[in-house]
Amino acid sequence: MNNSFEKHEPNEAALITEMIDILRRKMERDHKKGDTRRDAHPKTVGLLRGIFEIESDLPGELGVGVFATPEIYDCWVRVSNASGKVQSDAIPDARGIAIKLMAHGGDGSARDKSLGQDFILLNTPVMPLGTVALFRDAVYYAIEISPLFLAGKLLLTGNAGVLLGLAKLRGTPSSPLDIRYWSTTPYLLGKNMAVKYSLQPTSNHRSRKQSKPGESYLGETMQAHLFSHVASFDFCVQRHQQGMAIEDAAQRWDERKSPFVKVATLHLAKQSFRTPERDALAETLSFSPGHSLPEHAPLGGLNRARSKIYEALSKFRHQRDKREDLA
Repeated sequence: MNNSFEKHEPNEAALITEMIDILRRKMERDHKKGDTRRDAHPKTVGLLRGIFEIESDLPGELGVGVFATPEIYDCWVRVSNASGKVQSDAIPDARGIAIKLMAHGGDGSARDKSLGQDFILLNTPVMPLGTVALFRDAVYYAIEISPLFLAGKLLLTGNAGVLLGLAKLRGTPSSPLDIRYWSTTPYLLGKNMAVKYSLQPTSNHRSRKQSKPGESYLGETMQAHLFSHVASFDFCVQRHQQGMAIEDAAQRWDERKSPFVKVATLHLAKQSFRTPERDALAETLSFSPGHSLPEHAPLGGLNRARSKIYEALSKFRHQRDKREDLA
């Protein structure tokens, strides 16, 4: 990996180790053995089967890694709520989507081999807690003391903008298939380019906004869509330009200076996904920024932290429940 983009924060390794310990203890408190949920995005809205189709004739600088040739990959797509606790879809929240590319030659079963490439996205272009230090403060104060104490700490340290940013993340979309997603954090593309990702909805069918959404309305709305219609997204990359932050995910990369460019299409065929088997598979699969090919390695402090935290907690979760980890 080309590390010229990155600059580690002071005490970064210690902060990450502390977060892993706090989050592991929280998982032990919150969940019974045999049903240990993820520390982040624990509620699966739906696990979808998809096809990830690479564009042909991409410019040379973009035709790298999985984008090098116009391949078609099977993939799993997990849609989730961001809250650290399982709660009603009707509660305003951020929404996530994670794509796991599968190696060629599978039969579409849960046992297919992963390509080793995940894409992790959220329905916001930035992560308000954009540094490892702020991420640690959020984990420590919100879990060990009180979320109100965290708010006070942010105000006292001149980080009121973080609170506003966190509030803006929360919403109740018509459907997860109707909204745009961003990686919020950067990744390598090849050896010398950094990019961010975005998924932009392109489906002909859109769901209606519900006046009184129910507890599972997002999954229900997605299922209603995919019973009768296909869905699709453009998968795009945004190239890093001088002055765009790598280490602070709270800073948005200006799309006027560097527009997103389409490199692939995510196709979601008609399907029935609200089944016990699919729900069980969703708990077995793990997704992480650290699941990447070398050409798409994660960059920046938040990605370094998330990769280590996700790996450690996924291992803990699956061992505690005596369940295989399908990474």
